[in-house]
Amino acid sequence: MTTVEGDYYSALPALTATGDRAAIARGHTVEVYALPSGQLLRTIAHPAAVNAVAFAPAGHDLVSGAVDGSVLITRDDREPLTLPRSSAGIDAVAILADGRAVAADASDRLRVIDPDRTAVLMDLAAPSRVRLLRPSPDGRRLITISTRSKQAPPALWDLDQHELVAQLDGHVGRVFTARFVAGGHEILTAGRDGTVRLWNAATGSPLHTFRGDSHFLADATLGPDGSVVVAGGSDGFLRFWDASNGRLLWMLQAHKSYVVGVHYEGSDIVTRGFAGDVSRWTLPPSDRIIKACHASTCASATLAEQ
Repeated sequence: MTTVEGDYYSALPALTATGDRAAIARGHTVEVYALPSGQLLRTIAHPAAVNAVAFAPAGHDLVSGAVDGSVLITRDDREPLTLPRSSAGIDAVAILADGRAVAADASDRLRVIDPDRTAVLMDLAAPSRVRLLRPSPDGRRLITISTRSKQAPPALWDLDQHELVAQLDGHVGRVFTARFVAGGHEILTAGRDGTVRLWNAATGSPLHTFRGDSHFLADATLGPDGSVVVAGGSDGFLRFWDASNGRLLWMLQAHKSYVVGVHYEGSDIVTRGFAGDVSRWTLPPSDRIIKACHASTCASATLAEQ
């Protein structure tokens, strides 16, 4: 990707859910590649530097935004569809499960757009400038995460009623990530204060806090059976909590650098380090971990050997 000048982050590359295509912002264009071959499939041109790129939750539909406020929807081999322009540069974009597009801009506006009618359905002021958009699986809820310059709590939005539901206020300092879990009914957040917090996705009310230590946590997720919360952070360790009571069960050294990404792939855990290294972990079933840790003080080496 190329660096965008001015008060902007640079666009992160985007990947389809099936991993068969990647989109990378390069200057005023988005280049779409086939994976794993790396073949360049097409180039999408914007009038200005591209600052945000995202694929739809399924398929190959792609939304991209630029620092001049332009937003394009590109569907496979069709010509890009121009959406209503924002008055400020685009910071983040997303496509919802029903095909609506979401765009956040540098003037702290959050908009929902119907691409088929090129109509703006929602245009509201966000509590702060938005860096990340995290839609729920059904596209009816959205979490927005602020930029570094103003560390406001994540905000929960109702995209059907077009309103702000609540701010997820509880972390001390910056919140790095948020994700919908439990089929979209709950939200996990992780932040600089070394905690993971669980929230009700309908109301934004706090449900549980999972406490670590002084090391910040960059990402967190919930195990497939809902029994274990896993997070990674600045010391390179994964931390595992009993989701039912918040007890820290055990820790596993995953990377020498910060752990910046954690997700389940089936029953395995895939982690990403700040240095760019990626690891895949096959671990004991969650019930074994919980049973062993309730019976004794856990050590990472003991469970890893099992």
